[in-house]
Amino acid sequence: MNLRNYGWLLGTTLLVGGVSGILAGFLVAWDELVGGSWGNLFVGTLVNLLVGLTIAVLAEMGFFAYMTLNYLVLSFLKNPGLWKSIQVLLILFTAFDMVYLRYTVFGEGGPLWPFLLEPAALLLIALVAAYGKVKLTNPSAWVPTVFFLFVVTVLEWVPGLRQNNMSSALFMIVPLISCNIWQVMHLHRLTNKTS
Repeated sequence: MNLRNYGWLLGTTLLVGGVSGILAGFLVAWDELVGGSWGNLFVGTLVNLLVGLTIAVLAEMGFFAYMTLNYLVLSFLKNPGLWKSIQVLLILFTAFDMVYLRYTVFGEGGPLWPFLLEPAALLLIALVAAYGKVKLTNPSAWVPTVFFLFVVTVLEWVPGLRQNNMSSALFMIVPLISCNIWQVMHLHRLTNKTS
């Protein structure tokens, strides 16, 4: 990837993060934003834009951290099949931990099923996006795409999940998953360019 392509990816990811931050703000706090004055709407929208931009930077760092990890592990192992198997195990481990750890901290002896919703929804989104990525590229993109969109997104999402508040989790995941899907869907096009 050359510098121009990196700049394009960074700029468009920031744009996606800003717009999705505004949308997430309206989704989470519609009444607070539109219920007050025009100044309240403007300042609230500006704050949501800035938070979306911040989350986009987090998503960008996670993306390049995964790309570096992927490169180093493949250089070290020399066996793509083993790395894919490790990624599948980490997907399963992350899904289990996302349910188990949150339930043990926040469950308070209540039902388990509410703690299954967020990982199941995120995994479904990752699987749908991976299906789209495979259609755009080749079947070998399946596991890395699911791994990135599930495991890396969960790691980036930890601050929102620690609040144990649906609004906080939703406000953070909308820009985060939007940016991560945007990046992963454009990677093959940017790395195949010759200019």
